[in-house]
Amino acid sequence: MKLITLKNITIASSLAFALFSCGGGSDLEETKENKDTTAAVAGPEIPEEVLADLITSIPTPLEMSSAIKESGAKYDDKILNDPSNIDNYKTSYKQAFNLGVYGANLAYINIYEKTLSSLEYLNAMRVLSDKLKVGQFFDFNQMRKFASNDNNIDSLIFASTMAFNNMDTELRKQKRGNLSVLMVTGAWLEGLHVATQIVDKHPNKTIREKVGEQKMVLDNIFVILEMFKADPFFKDVTDQVQLIKNEYDKVKIDYIYKEPESKVVNGRLVIIDNSTTEVKMTDENLKAIVKVTDQVRTKLINL
Repeated sequence: MKLITLKNITIASSLAFALFSCGGGSDLEETKENKDTTAAVAGPEIPEEVLADLITSIPTPLEMSSAIKESGAKYDDKILNDPSNIDNYKTSYKQAFNLGVYGANLAYINIYEKTLSSLEYLNAMRVLSDKLKVGQFFDFNQMRKFASNDNNIDSLIFASTMAFNNMDTELRKQKRGNLSVLMVTGAWLEGLHVATQIVDKHPNKTIREKVGEQKMVLDNIFVILEMFKADPFFKDVTDQVQLIKNEYDKVKIDYIYKEPESKVVNGRLVIIDNSTTEVKMTDENLKAIVKVTDQVRTKLINL
């Protein structure tokens, strides 16, 4: 298992340095029609490369969903966010956060090859991405064709993953990195929610370990969320995520160093990292994380 702790520290440190070195920006300003729910507050100007490093350090929803299926866990659509809830997401903040949530749901659905269900979630993502003005990266007609044929499931997974990644990149290019952060946070939280709900009902060592490893991911997410806390919506999100972090602070992760080795692959020298991480999480820790994750996720998709 590849260690990412050192990367976490590097990202957190560079982000903090960049934020305190730069002046305030206006990235967090919402449109006039959103003023009733989200106050316009100036936020930090985060260098593109720092924000990109942070976001790319966070596992994609596909990674968690793949681990869940490989564990042998059965598909459960009752733990997903109902696509009909899109009518409740009126501001760009809520739209971005829940675009991430639906992205995680779609990854889970696609991995289990539930193509009929994927159509509803594809439509929900299309609607939200259009409202955020990044819908040009979401080829709904093409993905709908893929979803209509079980033989094209790999193409659907690839197309939806690329669309999600491209929307994230475009938001950052447009200096709307705050929306990108919310989208990635929503995707991560929903992935954790799905995993915790499954491992709670069907105990599994693989999923349990994946849940424990999220402690390192959460550290990265929390660093950047705290930087936007001057904004009321981000404060609500940060305060809720803090509740999850409180429980993860009780989880211990040990780094076990092992000598790296080198080998030649396709004529190129490759260094293999044999070091591992060991998650130490008690049953009580896990139960607390399952409970608080469900509470926080319910709260945030209904903000």
